[in-house]
Amino acid sequence: MALQELAKDLELVAVEYDQGGQKAVLTFLDADQGFIRDVNFNKQSYDNDASKFVDDPEKAEKVEKWCQDYFELTFDKLSEAIGQKKDIYVYDGFNSLFEVAQVDKFPKEWVGQIFTTTVDSVEDTGQRISIKYTIEDKLLETKLQYSDYVESLKQWFVNPQKKEKQFAKFEERYGIPFEEKDKLVGKDVMVEVKLAFKKYPYGEIKKPNWK
Repeated sequence: MALQELAKDLELVAVEYDQGGQKAVLTFLDADQGFIRDVNFNKQSYDNDASKFVDDPEKAEKVEKWCQDYFELTFDKLSEAIGQKKDIYVYDGFNSLFEVAQVDKFPKEWVGQIFTTTVDSVEDTGQRISIKYTIEDKLLETKLQYSDYVESLKQWFVNPQKKEKQFAKFEERYGIPFEEKDKLVGKDVMVEVKLAFKKYPYGEIKKPNWK
């Protein structure tokens, strides 16, 4: 998810609704490059188990706030913003009205070292459990991956057995079920940098000794 460019002053030329009115596709015109750049405001989240988008009240509230912050409109009135100009952050695979925090890679020279840091966030991305923290001004991530990449289809697919094991591993390691994940935010943890397949550095959070 690398930032490719910041496209400035692009005009909003169309707004279309999808998923029964739960997703708005905002189309901006990049006249200088002859491109259109779509920004998605989606009130729903994808449920991998059900293989469909489902209502997500927390995300819907967040999207409504974006509408107010960037257009001073409600979600259902976004068409009234056509003609406005906005700066668009262009990433690999998507566009955004705001800068998205990017996860850094662990430097190879860190392999073998142990760092103490504080948990910034814990979330289920739909492909893995993601635990983020900051070390030496780098946003980093420990992943409990439960999806497998199928090379022939160029797509990730959830492995139900692996998912069950990873959520059980989370509870065993941190002493709380995933539903109480927010209790982990702000906690101090020790991260050991290891090497996978002799070439990929990653961070392993040591099992905390919390009372």
